[in-house]
Amino acid sequence: MRKALTNGTIYSGHSVYEQHALLFEKDRVLEILPQADLPADVMQVDAQGGSICPGFVDLQVNGGNGIYFTQHPTLESLTTIRDAHLQFGTTSFLPTVISAFQEVILETIEAVRQAMHQHPSTFLGMHLEGPYFSLEKAGAHDVACIRTATHQELDILLEAGQDVIKYLTLAPECVEDSVLQRLLESGIVLSAGHSLATYDQAMDFFRKGVTAVTHLYNAMSGMDTKNPGLAAATLDFGQAWTGIIVDGEHCHPAAVRLAKKALGQKLLLISDCAACVNSDIPYTQFGNFRSYYRNGRCETEDGRLAGSALTMLKAVQNTVQLVGLDLEEALRMATLYPAQVLQMENKVGQFTPGSYANITVLNQDLSLQQVWVDGQPVHLEG
Repeated sequence: MRKALTNGTIYSGHSVYEQHALLFEKDRVLEILPQADLPADVMQVDAQGGSICPGFVDLQVNGGNGIYFTQHPTLESLTTIRDAHLQFGTTSFLPTVISAFQEVILETIEAVRQAMHQHPSTFLGMHLEGPYFSLEKAGAHDVACIRTATHQELDILLEAGQDVIKYLTLAPECVEDSVLQRLLESGIVLSAGHSLATYDQAMDFFRKGVTAVTHLYNAMSGMDTKNPGLAAATLDFGQAWTGIIVDGEHCHPAAVRLAKKALGQKLLLISDCAACVNSDIPYTQFGNFRSYYRNGRCETEDGRLAGSALTMLKAVQNTVQLVGLDLEEALRMATLYPAQVLQMENKVGQFTPGSYANITVLNQDLSLQQVWVDGQPVHLEG
């Protein structure tokens, strides 16, 4: 049966529609049409004056429901993590594997491949964050796993990860040219992060084809006016897809506004969330230290940031309420732009005929009202 979401403002990804309905059948969007033109046999679902938008798309999900994917690399873990993020409007994402030894990465690849087959509109591939990093910018990653990329390792990872690894964060200054060229030719989106690159090095990476930047301002050389680094180069270059953690902890709202002015439609929201999403677990063990979940953030025992407790829903709310951007643009930063990074915008991230019927509906106060995946409603807890 065809269904239609009515009585709401529709944010398609490109346009805003009033007095219209979103028509979908089974797992696909059919069209957006005037509400008065709806056929009589369509089942109407009332959006109660809310905002109807594509389901959120997150390029960096480490865990949820108490599970950290890198530590529990199974299909069952991914299903548990998926269930956590559906409760906050995220219907599509890249499970993210932080710096790990090769055998663990291979396990995660197999788990993600199974998940992609089972839920193709939700699991878009995998984000491999590391292990080719600057030791000085390891952040919450286990330094024992950080290493130099070799062709021997790439022989294994690129074959095993074909069509699964879609996004790779690395410190390009730590990768030799022949390895970088091979990665560029692989079709994987390469993102600079956890890096001590100088301004000149960073600009050289962008010119060579590194097209993205991971969690702007965090775990990277910064904005020193005499010795500008990766963050400064990102803003100056202005063409790299750039994720940012808008939780009020990782960067000040003014820094988000500055990035938006410099990057425009290249700036997008990510959660970079840990296992604590939709969970009350007290901490996660990272190598030789713990990341505690307290005061609305992830932090080490002495109070330093160690991961994120953010959801995409909260990121959208913060982008509007703390940063001051309008809702239409905040929604694009959580839907269309991340889908465009992966060149999947005809499947997710916008409403277009044939796209997946993954839908998030917000109330006027930006709280969550409804979530749909593949044209089916999600039961929301509480």
